[in-house]
Amino acid sequence: DRPVLLSVAMMRHDSKIESYRRLAAALRRMGDLAWQLLVVGDGPARRAVEAAFDGIESGRVRFAGMLAPERLPAVYAAADIFAWPAVNEAYGMAVLEAQATGLPVVAGIGLGVGDIVRDGETGVLVAEDGPAARAVAFAAALRALLLAPERRGAMGARAAKTIASRHTVEAAAAVLNRVLESTVRVGSP
Repeated sequence: DRPVLLSVAMMRHDSKIESYRRLAAALRRMGDLAWQLLVVGDGPARRAVEAAFDGIESGRVRFAGMLAPERLPAVYAAADIFAWPAVNEAYGMAVLEAQATGLPVVAGIGLGVGDIVRDGETGVLVAEDGPAARAVAFAAALRALLLAPERRGAMGARAAKTIASRHTVEAAAAVLNRVLESTVRVGSP
């Protein structure tokens, strides 16, 4: 009866913990909406991650721990929105995996996340402003998708289609081949 937000990430004392803190700050602004967050992942910062979500209504945040890779597609498919602030995230395999299963993404624009999430098409990218502004903007992006199930569905469908056409091994091989061919041509007499 409540839409499921999903985050999948390691729990480390680096940018990952900052992403969790930003997500928690955004969720604290959304107590008036129905939602539940499922967090998949584990690591040395688990206690700090759990503490970041203190003060959020009991039962809204669930920690699944580390899951076997073969279980993740079903978890992605069962969720409604993939939510990850992506602080200093170079690319984000979980963001790709989420989109591949038809899940729209709300993410921080980050270093490489903007290359894999099409803002307004496959998800919503949130700019890096000040800490308070980030929480407000991230909460607003989540709120907008939570209140628009049809938009979520359309974004998720476009995400799956985009990943299938642009982010497969074959697509990556084609890009690499083009780069190598142009390098060889430029370097040839």
